Amino acid sequence: MTAGGKRRGSADVSRWLEIARGLLERPAAPCKEDQPKDFVRAFVRARRELSLAEDAAGNLLLRYPASRRPGGTAPPLVLMAHLDHPGFWITRAAQDKAALVFKGGVGAGHARPGAKVCFFTSGSAKPTGRGELVKVTEVRKRLSRAVARITGGVALPGGFAMWDFPAFALRDGLISARACDDVLGVAWALCVMDELARRKPRGVAVWALLTRAEEIGFLGALEALRLKTIPRHARVLSLECSKAAGIAPQGAGAVVRVGDRATIFDPQLSEALRRAAEALSRKQRGFKYQRKLMDGGACEATPFCAYGYRASGLALPLGNYHNQATTPAGPGIGPETVRADDFVCGVRLLVAFATQPQLSAAGTVTIPAWVKERAEAARRELAKRAQPANFGF
Repeated sequence: MTAGGKRRGSADVSRWLEIARGLLERPAAPCKEDQPKDFVRAFVRARRELSLAEDAAGNLLLRYPASRRPGGTAPPLVLMAHLDHPGFWITRAAQDKAALVFKGGVGAGHARPGAKVCFFTSGSAKPTGRGELVKVTEVRKRLSRAVARITGGVALPGGFAMWDFPAFALRDGLISARACDDVLGVAWALCVMDELARRKPRGVAVWALLTRAEEIGFLGALEALRLKTIPRHARVLSLECSKAAGIAPQGAGAVVRVGDRATIFDPQLSEALRRAAEALSRKQRGFKYQRKLMDGGACEATPFCAYGYRASGLALPLGNYHNQATTPAGPGIGPETVRADDFVCGVRLLVAFATQPQLSAAGTVTIPAWVKERAEAARRELAKRAQPANFGF
């Protein structure tokens, strides 16, 4: 890469990280996604090449190009990510106590008395107050309810609470945030849409479907299916921050996700992603990717596959999944983490994939060269022993 290319690459990365910072600084919980939605609206207003619509469920749909161009394009590639993160709903507040209901999946033992929280309303990115848990209730080994002592400011019924960690920090190549899953997935999609708005490629149709309330049962995605928010012939990629594991470590690149805990994704689309990633790894120094079954949880590709869509996924290996951390004292709560290089590799892969619609447009399986070579070897070897047969087919 030339010096000019290095400078452009550095500028790209800085821009992508600023988009991530801007979104991660917006608090959210299931059904409390107004703040990240406001960020997305401002993002689209600043880019005339993009358009924005909202379906009846409150899901956002970004489109590139903003208007259809003559001659048509391939079926749209839809980048899907969810706007929410597990958090508390504030149900009551009196004097110095607030009653909280937890929405999302956090295992028993992680949330303990003394854990600190920030209180928010949908109208501001700044907390209205702070507190600490004094009582925790678990149901079926999951955090269900809590009582928090208000230590500063106020907690307003109808608002929500998140764990009290910095909204965004970048140290030694590690993004640390109170909520990466899946706000960083939304940032991932926006970075791709930003690159399309800048490059203005022709013959490309790329959309971003940003859904609500994924953490409490895919609510936004299921409503998008019922409402037919995207067309049946769309190709759908679920972008997630998914639990890092020994087989999918942080720092080894974004993950071409062939399936989740519930199902296997569209094999043709998954293979097209892998081929694009492999080509990029040969061409672009420092690019890394993984191809894994990420079965630590389920993602929105699963309901879309169930409804007959061609859907697959990409994932960023996530540390402290759902803020569940291991501390010297045992299970606890911590900030979520993603390697910045994994995020950058994920953006680069999707930009390459999105700007080459032929990569995912084919409806038939391409037989890899190595399979063809082995098939020919098998024919040569086994034909020596072949006997005439009639199997009745």
